[in-house]
Amino acid sequence: MRPIALGVVALTGVVLSAGCAGNTGGRTVGGSVEASFSSPAEPAGRSSPPAEAATTAPATPTATRTTGARASDVSQLRRLGIALDAGVLIDVADDGVDRWLEVARDGSVDFTGSERTGTTMMSLTAAPVAERNRVLLKPLFWSEEAGAGYCVVNTAGAALRLEECVTGHAAQLWEVIPAGDSGQFELRGAHGILRVEDGRLTTGASGRTGLQTLTYAD
Repeated sequence: MRPIALGVVALTGVVLSAGCAGNTGGRTVGGSVEASFSSPAEPAGRSSPPAEAATTAPATPTATRTTGARASDVSQLRRLGIALDAGVLIDVADDGVDRWLEVARDGSVDFTGSERTGTTMMSLTAAPVAERNRVLLKPLFWSEEAGAGYCVVNTAGAALRLEECVTGHAAQLWEVIPAGDSGQFELRGAHGILRVEDGRLTTGASGRTGLQTLTYAD
């Protein structure tokens, strides 16, 4: 009976060893149990944080206008009653009829306007130059459609032209020359002083040069 008892004890030891190996998730290597450990799985829908947080500064929007730019001194024009930075009509002074600067469908600009519409509403604004009494002549209706707006350009011909405003473009700069103290003025562009004859701009020596601003809202 003693040999049988010893065999039972040995067999029981083997069974217990095998059971322990199974409970620890290990594997038997050369008769010994090697434990195997693994990290718990991440819950679904969750990701590990990055090793180093990256911060990105918000993008700065591109400005459509240059801030801090020097503008022409137009204080004299304001004192004389010439309307600036507002919707106005540019009128031929003392001719007895309504002849206002107007933008045509083809982009040409002339003194053909007789009605208060978007095509005749203009604005005189100080130009970004150092010289005094220099302005940009801008039709407000068109300037709402582009970042820089649209400017009236002086041409070598009679009629003027509408183009997108470009900083420093000499043909878009106008010198406002006061004519007395009544608020009348002349406009001198890159090709000389504007002259109007029979409701049209002319390149000749005759024609009216006196202009005035009228309130757009009658």
